[in-house]
Amino acid sequence: MRFNRLWLLLALLLLLSPGIWLVFLGMSQGYDVPRGLVGAVRSVTGQDLVYSVPVVIDPEPIPAEHRRVIWTGDLANEQLKEASGLAPSYRKPDVYFSMNDSGNAAELFALRSDGTHAGVWAINYSGRHDFEDMAAFAFNGERYLLVADTGDNLYWRPVVRLLIIAEPDLDRITEEPLEPVWVINLRYPDGPRDVEAVAVDEASEQVFLISKRRIPPEIFSVPLRPDEELVTATYLGRLETLPQPSARDLREDPEWGSYRSSPTALGMKGDKAVVITYRDGYLFSRRKGESWVDAFAKAPERIPLPHLQGLEAGTFHASENKLLIVNERKEGVGRASLYRVDL
Repeated sequence: MRFNRLWLLLALLLLLSPGIWLVFLGMSQGYDVPRGLVGAVRSVTGQDLVYSVPVVIDPEPIPAEHRRVIWTGDLANEQLKEASGLAPSYRKPDVYFSMNDSGNAAELFALRSDGTHAGVWAINYSGRHDFEDMAAFAFNGERYLLVADTGDNLYWRPVVRLLIIAEPDLDRITEEPLEPVWVINLRYPDGPRDVEAVAVDEASEQVFLISKRRIPPEIFSVPLRPDEELVTATYLGRLETLPQPSARDLREDPEWGSYRSSPTALGMKGDKAVVITYRDGYLFSRRKGESWVDAFAKAPERIPLPHLQGLEAGTFHASENKLLIVNERKEGVGRASLYRVDL
């Protein structure tokens, strides 16, 4: 009898071990543990999408014009396993920066548009992180990169961070870790969000963030150089013009088709913005004197993108009217390819 009880206790501990691990992890990081446990259950049961309005399933994707898409190369550096952001260098033409998703070291990678390796630096950033997007921008005459530590699959991070790093000199690559010039600590007005789409509007000196698991997605902004140690993001409204998955999406992939319109990257360049999803890109244009809120309220152009595993990174070309995208490696070891898309 005692032997059976011991096996029953071991089986119970094994069954509860994921929850116990989540509790200890959340407590060690200062996360909202009860919210995290609820988020874990929703994720396991496939209920992690939050619908703010009734879902309207269109029979087919919205029409799109023909675009030229060119494969430019595969990622040569195998350590760039889960490219989760992409930003152009303004010091070196045809060079881009990227970083890995969560579960990897805090590092910045440089690569050329043909996928060849151009450099790697450690980022001096302690603790757990979930890097999800990048942006390149100018501020007070200097060039910077923004690295968004904004991923939150379980909705349990009360504070997330945006790291601002001076664009490194590719002619002087050293082993010294990159130090953030400043860090934006931010929270959302009514609780955590999972955000994978972040960009900088240089003209207004604002950072824009678009939520991932909310339908329709929500738009937030924070100052690029806030005065406060902790800033509350400003809610700007819903991105209701972003189409939801079509009936064809759901037929083709019953398990994950409903996620195909989830925003996974955001790029801004002048008066254009592109929202990248797992399936397509959506190009928004802003007229002179128009706000981004007004621009996002208009119907976008759909940019058909290649079918890629884990499409979570894309950016505008630094000088041309083109888009560059890259995917994550399947299970961290598959092929990761770069494509250039004419706009």
